[in-house]
Amino acid sequence: MKSKLLCRELREEVLETALRLPEFGLVWMAGGTACARDPETGYIITTPSGLKYDLLTPEDMIVVDMDMNVIEGSCRPSVATNLWIEIYKRRGDVNAIIHTHSPYATAFSVINEPIPIITETQANWLRKPVQVAQYAHVEDDHFVTAPADALGDGYAVLLGQHGPIIVGANLEETLERSITLEEAAKTYSISKTLGNPIHFDEKQALRSYEYYTNRYGQK
Repeated sequence: MKSKLLCRELREEVLETALRLPEFGLVWMAGGTACARDPETGYIITTPSGLKYDLLTPEDMIVVDMDMNVIEGSCRPSVATNLWIEIYKRRGDVNAIIHTHSPYATAFSVINEPIPIITETQANWLRKPVQVAQYAHVEDDHFVTAPADALGDGYAVLLGQHGPIIVGANLEETLERSITLEEAAKTYSISKTLGNPIHFDEKQALRSYEYYTNRYGQK
């Protein structure tokens, strides 16, 4: 019989998502983060800090409130929990956040270069270019505000000299968006060595995004 846990299903989904990140080369060892907000309680469920995902259970996921109080869990939460909360406070449409160290996207954070929209698939998922937030150490005052400002109403941002943050309405959507971002960064990197990549303009990207979001598939 399963023990009683707050937000058990969402805790299981957070862990399952975290376990899939290495599968797509987005993190390794204990890197990165998966977290989600429960729409009913407002609680945030996050992976613990510095522990390998394949050794964890749903009980190890940490439940915090929007004031960073630990509601349930014996481990320390993600060291960037204050940043995840700031994004959730600003974005009512966001209920999931994934932070990765995917190499191609991270490379653009190292050279401080935004990733433009270059493919239709990228436009479908990201809608707008991915900006780079000013570098900040996790203990710096602007660690929370700089990435949240750079993210704005977008779906991804690059932490300066660190790696991407991706957001979405749920974990499944956010995982696919994370994979799409890394593939776009890889394609952009390769295309820059071949010539001058053609960028989608804002109108083209928005048209593609709106079509995919509202009329593609079985919608």
